[in-house]
Amino acid sequence: MIEGMGSMSRHGVRRVAGRMAAAMLMAGTTAGVGVSAARAEQPAEQRFAFNIPARPIPQALNEIGRVAGLSVVFRENSPIKTLGRPVRGSLTVQQALARLLAGSGLNYRFSNATTVTVLSSDITASIGGTGNPQAIELDPVTVYGQSAWGPVQGYVARQSASGTKTDTPIIETPQSITVVTKDQMVDQKVASLADVLTYTPGVGMQSQGFSRMTDDVMLRGFDVATGNGGMLRDGMKLQSNVYDSTQEPYGLERVEVLRGASSVLYGQLAPGGVINAISKRPTPTPLHEINLEYGSYDRKQASFDLSDALTADGTLRYRLTGLVRDADNWVRHVPDDKVYIAPAITWQPNEATSLTLLASYQHVNTRFITPLYWNDVATGRIPRKLFLGEESFDRFVGDAYTIGYAFEHRFDETLKLRQNARYYYSDVSWDYMQAGLLPVTNGQLARRPSVRTERSYGITADTSIEKTFETGPLSHTLLAGFDYYRRSYDSHRYRGNIVPLDIDNPVYSGYPVINYAVDRGSDNLSDQFGIYLQDQIRLGNLTVLLGGRHDWSRATTVNYLTGARSRQNDSAFTGRAGLVYRFENGIAPYVSVSQSFAPQLGLDSVSGTALKPNKGLQYEAGVRYQPEDTNLLLSAAVYELTQQNVSSIDALGDIYQIGKVRSRGVELEAHSSFGNLDLVASYAFTDSKTLQSAVASTIGRPVDLVPRHSAALWASYKFDDLGVRGLKIGGGLRYVGETYIADSIEILGKPTHVPDYLLVDAMASYDLGVIDKKLDGASLTVNARNLLNKKFYTCAGSTGCRYGEPLTATATLSYKW
Repeated sequence: MIEGMGSMSRHGVRRVAGRMAAAMLMAGTTAGVGVSAARAEQPAEQRFAFNIPARPIPQALNEIGRVAGLSVVFRENSPIKTLGRPVRGSLTVQQALARLLAGSGLNYRFSNATTVTVLSSDITASIGGTGNPQAIELDPVTVYGQSAWGPVQGYVARQSASGTKTDTPIIETPQSITVVTKDQMVDQKVASLADVLTYTPGVGMQSQGFSRMTDDVMLRGFDVATGNGGMLRDGMKLQSNVYDSTQEPYGLERVEVLRGASSVLYGQLAPGGVINAISKRPTPTPLHEINLEYGSYDRKQASFDLSDALTADGTLRYRLTGLVRDADNWVRHVPDDKVYIAPAITWQPNEATSLTLLASYQHVNTRFITPLYWNDVATGRIPRKLFLGEESFDRFVGDAYTIGYAFEHRFDETLKLRQNARYYYSDVSWDYMQAGLLPVTNGQLARRPSVRTERSYGITADTSIEKTFETGPLSHTLLAGFDYYRRSYDSHRYRGNIVPLDIDNPVYSGYPVINYAVDRGSDNLSDQFGIYLQDQIRLGNLTVLLGGRHDWSRATTVNYLTGARSRQNDSAFTGRAGLVYRFENGIAPYVSVSQSFAPQLGLDSVSGTALKPNKGLQYEAGVRYQPEDTNLLLSAAVYELTQQNVSSIDALGDIYQIGKVRSRGVELEAHSSFGNLDLVASYAFTDSKTLQSAVASTIGRPVDLVPRHSAALWASYKFDDLGVRGLKIGGGLRYVGETYIADSIEILGKPTHVPDYLLVDAMASYDLGVIDKKLDGASLTVNARNLLNKKFYTCAGSTGCRYGEPLTATATLSYKW
């Protein structure tokens, strides 16, 4: 963290005479004394490769922070115009600062290993005509250091690793990225990963009732659920299938959304992009938090988040995050219970080496909210709260375990080694009713029971070398790596029979008859390998990103119904190229092209040959605006994304690989933190269509769950400056435009559509320490989602419709120390 100055002029705060000695120790009486004092407190002599021309000091400080792994954010009232000296060569941060500030009348000192204060060295001013010389200490400006894996204060992240696998400023990444910070998640009281992304552009999803048991999300018109789709944890694939489990948002430091084809970094993926959830890790300073909650549908929850040192020298630190929930759902007889625990330990024996162990356990107890025929939901024929299963039969009980590590070692100032690895295991018992088979007839709803037992595991590892060097005027950050992912998914599925349910006078018949002699499941095992190479090349304000990757995949599938065993081997090369130019005023336009690759299992019904991998290609152009003297990030992007070799199934159940889907769109986004105001805004226009398919009726139609227009706005404000200390109020609007049901029967020559809807969210928080100092650290927060209780629904196909979440309110009592 670096602390810059409010105006870099002589009108700063003048200190009283009695503090002159302290000021001299901080700033020094001359430039030489200032540098000497700084070196007396400086951290380890680590060198970095700098190539910074003469430019205004704020911009140069940002560049020093970027190279040294710090992000610099100025909160100030007036811009700093002072021009700094050029900084070039292999230097320590101290040497870089000394060269930058030479002759400027400014000095610096290290308050600790991560904090620098820049001060005026002029001590000739006097106060009240006394003639006593005084140091002029300029108005301090808090500047927050960030890393791509660490916490963010407020709503504005400046660094991300999701787009490059290196700690890179977002403004220098030539692809659309959104970072949802922990502060934003806390303010919005999210209960699922789908909730986290409701204010993010380009995202589509099903009902929140569905998201309690699975993270099923669309990006730019493509499903990215599961590890092979685009769901990541700490930069690596996590789940083997969409029903493995969910990611608990309370265990996350941030969630990053990288939109568009991204196989160069992560291998076999859907073209829509990746959702990278970053785990909470041990913090450098102590952290203690407990929360008690009560809310709608008898929701009771307790959570805690603790971090501190385990040794006196701080080389060993821990973090322990946990949650227990006992709750119901707006659908009768459906629980929403969860247990989550996540320990983490970081060992950092020196500045060059760190090892973090990460583990988690999650238990989920809920029930499947069955999808319905679209007309029964659209007309309200089936009540939103009606339970369509059987109490003695329905269940969704899942246990998920993870254990892994993140290791980093810096050999010198230019060379780093990273290795991350994780083992994931999930065990799910899932019994439910399929009820969207036919429309309700004479008040009777046809149902079909299904029993599923599923076990899966995933083993993933990613090893990379990062090297920085210069070739003439060019500065390079070269990344080379190898990753591996083994995926296993063993599913046993049985069906049965049960009488229809009278929805006007429901009488539940008990446990259905199940035919355990016919197993419709399968056992899938695949191994995926990839090698990748990437170079970030900088020339002044210009950054060029080039990357290439080669993937290999081996998969084996056993069909329990037929006994057939199939094997499939695939390989592909994918590439990416991008260009960003950072203007001095904070504007950074970019262009990029990227590819994706995803194997498919099965045989083409026409040729009888193995299905070819899906291939995606994206073209994107955009611009970001991030002024040096504000905590603001504005983004705009236009893109065209096409996926080929899509498989589709005709009415006879035959598979044809003649599919093609194209998505075009515009995305706008704003994140800002100005004083006591935090704000997030977004808009997306998405034109996603099926261009080729074996199902003729879907050709030319929009993709399910993808609204053509969507927009969101959230803001929160602390009222301290208005004389109401401790009060914070926030609110948001979420608009989702109409979506179409591709396989529905046409009405008046048009496909059936799901109506648009507008939802209102709100929150209010109060610091109880304002009332009584004995309550310092305690706060009370009330959140409401869908405040106006808007009735809406989502549809993934004509038989896949669900009601959305009604009004839910939650009160949270928190204590931090």
